[in-house]
Amino acid sequence: MQDRQEVSGDDVTPFADEQTRQHLQVLVEGVATLAGFEQSAVTLRRDGVCEIIAAAGVSTDFVGTLVPTEVLLDEIANADEWGAWRFVPHERIDERMLGYSHIPDLTPLEGDDAWHPLDSLFAPIYDDAGEFRGILGVDAPRDGRLPSPEKLEVLTRYAEVARTLVLVALEREELNEKVRMATEAREIVRRALGEPTLDLVLAACRQTLVECFDAVGMWLTAFGEGGAGHTTTSYARGSDVDPPFSEIDDTVVRLARRYWDDQYVAPFSRAHAEQPGLPPQDADRLLAFLDRIGIGSVLFVPMGVGTECLGFLVLTRVSDSREWTDVERDAARDIGRDLGRAVANARQLERERAVVDRLRKLDSYRVEVVNTLGHELRNPLFSMSANLELLDVDRLDEESRRSVAAATRGATRMRAVIEDMLTMAQMSDPRREFEPVPVDLRRVVHDVHDECHAAATAGGVECRTELPSEPVVVAGQPDELHRMLTNLTSNAIKYTDPGGQVTIRVEPRGDEVVTRIDDTGIGISALDQAQLFREFFRSTNPAALVRPGTGLGLAIVARIVNRHSGTIELDSVRDRGTSVIVTLPAHRDDGVSRA
Repeated sequence: MQDRQEVSGDDVTPFADEQTRQHLQVLVEGVATLAGFEQSAVTLRRDGVCEIIAAAGVSTDFVGTLVPTEVLLDEIANADEWGAWRFVPHERIDERMLGYSHIPDLTPLEGDDAWHPLDSLFAPIYDDAGEFRGILGVDAPRDGRLPSPEKLEVLTRYAEVARTLVLVALEREELNEKVRMATEAREIVRRALGEPTLDLVLAACRQTLVECFDAVGMWLTAFGEGGAGHTTTSYARGSDVDPPFSEIDDTVVRLARRYWDDQYVAPFSRAHAEQPGLPPQDADRLLAFLDRIGIGSVLFVPMGVGTECLGFLVLTRVSDSREWTDVERDAARDIGRDLGRAVANARQLERERAVVDRLRKLDSYRVEVVNTLGHELRNPLFSMSANLELLDVDRLDEESRRSVAAATRGATRMRAVIEDMLTMAQMSDPRREFEPVPVDLRRVVHDVHDECHAAATAGGVECRTELPSEPVVVAGQPDELHRMLTNLTSNAIKYTDPGGQVTIRVEPRGDEVVTRIDDTGIGISALDQAQLFREFFRSTNPAALVRPGTGLGLAIVARIVNRHSGTIELDSVRDRGTSVIVTLPAHRDDGVSRA
C-alpha cells in the first residue's frame, strides 16, 4: 500500500449536500458489486481542486482526499479511449497520480488481459459546456482481467448515471452556496447600512465579510471626497498587524475606478496575474507585496454608487489552490454595490453633521454677539432713561416737554427691543439645557390673564378665558410657557380694536394639549402669515404698522414652542380676526393636584 499525498483541507469548503453524497455512495457501491470490481470512487471538481466524495472497497480515510485538477487532466490526456471510459496501463502511469491513489494489494495474473495493480480505468465527467467536473473510477476487477466488451457496456451505463448524479450534486451545491452567500450578504449590508459613520460602517462588516467568503483577511478602502483622504480598515484572523497598504495605493485606486466602470471583480494571484488594465510591472509589484504579507490569492472588488467609484474591497486567502468561484465573485460584486451605498450614506450623514455643527457654532456666536450687544446697550440706555426721569419737565417750555416725552418713548421702545433680543438669544442658545417639569396650563393662563387685564381694559378689549375644571398638564418650563402665552395674548389685545374680544381656551386631546387664542382684531394677510414667525418681521398692513412692536415677539413664541416639541398654527382673515393654535405634548404622569 502506498502513502497518499493530500492538498491542504483548508483549500476547499466542506461538501454541504449530504443527501447527494449518499446517492453517490450508493452509485459507487453498485458499480463495485454489479460491474465486478472490488473498488470504485467518485471525484468532484470544486473550488479549483478535485475531492473524492464517495468510495467503496477502500479505507474510510480515502474519502475526502484532494487531488490537484491539473494532475487529473494530465492523466486524462495520457489515457486510451474506451468509449466513455479511459484506460491508462501501468507502464504509462503518471508518478504524480500515484501520490493520490489507493493501490490495491493484488498479484497480477498471467496473460495479456491481466489487470495490473497500477492500471487505471476511469470515466471523466463533463458538463453541457464541456467543462471537466469529475471522475468515476474503478479498480481491482474480481476476475483479475481487463473488462470485456460486455463489462464495458455495463460500465458505460454507470458512467451515464454518474454524470447525472455528479452534475445534480454540483448544481445543488452551487444553489446551497448561493443561498448561504445571499443570506450572509444581507447580514453584511444590514450591519453596514445601520451605521451612522464611515468608521463604524467599515468596522461593522469586516469580520462578517471574511467569514462569508471563507477568507483569511480583508482590507477595505473608502475614497475621500475629491479624491483625497482615503480611509482604510483591515482585518486578519489571528492578527492585529496592519500591512503597509499605502505602498500599492496608486495601482489599486486606479484599478478600482476602471473596474467599477466595467463592473468587474478581479481574482488575482500568480495563476491569474494578467488582469485588464494591469501592466506586467504593476502585477509583479502587487505579487511581491502579497508574498511579503503572506497572501497567495485575493479577490479585488470595486465599490460605488451609480457612476461614482467610492472605494474597493480586497478579500485574501493564503493559498491560490482554491479558486474564487463564480458564485463568490457574483456575491462580491453585489456586496461592492451595497457597501458603496453604505459608504455614500455615511458620507451624507457626515456632511449633514458637519453642516449642523457649523450652524450650531454660528448660533452660539450669534447668541454671544446679541448678549454682548444687549448688555452693552443696557448701560447707556439706563443712564439716558435715568437722566430723562430727573428732568424737571414743569420748568420746560412746551416744545422741550414734547422732546423729552419723545425721547422717553424712544428709550422705552429701545428697552423693549433689547429685552426681546436677549430673550430671543436665550431661546436660541443651543447650549441652553431644557429640563421640563409638570406644568398646569390653567395656572399659566390665569397668570397671563391677570397680567394682560390692565392693557385690555385700557384698549377697550374684553379678555376672557375658557378653562377645564381639571388640571391640564404639559411637560415644560413654566417661565417659558408664561412668556409664550403672554406674547400671544398681548399681541391679540394690541391688534384688536376697542369693543373687540380676545378668548384664551385650553383643551386636553388625548396625548396632546391644545391652547387656542382667538381675537376679533384686524387680521393678517396671507402674504404676511408666511413670514410672521421670522425675526424682526413687521406686518405690511398699515393698520398694524402704527401700533408699536419689536418684530421679535412671535419669533420668540416659535422658539419656545419648538423647545417644547410642540406645533403652532395660525388662521387669520383681514378685518375679521386671528386664531393661534399651540399644540403641546401632554405630561404622561399627571401628578399635579386640583389644588
